[in-house]
Amino acid sequence: MAGPYNFNSQWKAARNLVLAANQQTAWNTAVGSAKMTRRQRFDGSAVLELTQTRRSDLAYAGKGTAFATDGQVTMWDTKLTGFKAELSAWLAGYGFAFLMGADTITGVASPYSHAITFDETTRTAVPTSIYLEDTDAIKYTVPDMTVDELTLTVNDLGAIMTEMSMIGTGRLTPGVIEALPALPTDSYILCSDMAPTFGPVGDAAAFTGRMMSATLKFQNQNTVHRAMGGGLYGIFVRKQNPKFSFDMTIAAKDTDDVYTLFTGDTASALTLAANSGAAAQLSITYPLLHLKATKLGFDGEMVVWQLQGDESSVFDQPSVPTPPVTVQVINAVASYLTAG
Repeated sequence: MAGPYNFNSQWKAARNLVLAANQQTAWNTAVGSAKMTRRQRFDGSAVLELTQTRRSDLAYAGKGTAFATDGQVTMWDTKLTGFKAELSAWLAGYGFAFLMGADTITGVASPYSHAITFDETTRTAVPTSIYLEDTDAIKYTVPDMTVDELTLTVNDLGAIMTEMSMIGTGRLTPGVIEALPALPTDSYILCSDMAPTFGPVGDAAAFTGRMMSATLKFQNQNTVHRAMGGGLYGIFVRKQNPKFSFDMTIAAKDTDDVYTLFTGDTASALTLAANSGAAAQLSITYPLLHLKATKLGFDGEMVVWQLQGDESSVFDQPSVPTPPVTVQVINAVASYLTAG
């Protein structure tokens, strides 16, 4: 056999992902190349799934064969999956702002405070654009991308970990952006800086030292809106009912201040607040919750409680008004949802 058969293999760590703090001015209109300024560190496993829906005559008679004799693409879909990263102050604001949709900003200079809640004024998701370099040859911009799911994992050490998924309308534009941004100096939000408070409404107490871990999930249940005249792509992405949940592990102590909250269905409050610097802070507040599940567990020989709640047991207070969950991010970003 002739040879050699060598080639320039491509390595995962050389891949690039670029984000923008801006939302699109319109669907099917990518964020301007000059606004694609955030070169994002990630574990390299995130992939843009470009999938197609097809029609064929496979199931029809009259072909003279059992096999398909024609077919064509009828729809394209885009989805970013497998995105995992350490949570920087910039990424915290990005993920929550584009997922939840309502960002109230205070401050005239860094640090800026972002109070982020679920936007209930519309069912249309917020579109932005991402840029990916998968190999030396495969480089492209993906418009109409929306943040659908966001998960935070908080343990005892290191940076808070985030996982995020995005879906789009199927559009993709090959080619490079104006310039690959320089790698930023990130400020990370650390698990060891997290100060939790938990307990009955009006009497929540510090749980520092006892809260072992927490997993927080947020989801829009986004779906691509398709209609006649849209060609091979979705018209836009719409949100369905938002979902969120928490799952946390708390060490038990000699006097009970956890289990009776569950058995008594006691209205409680939970805040997880991390201060990793003047411009690197994250606070997540559930002001009125009822525990949905409480399970006894063990960390070695230590007794722990595993507590759960979700959107069915954490309540809105329209008369106040107080949303069921509020996220505050303090960072150096003036805004996220500005059209660009």
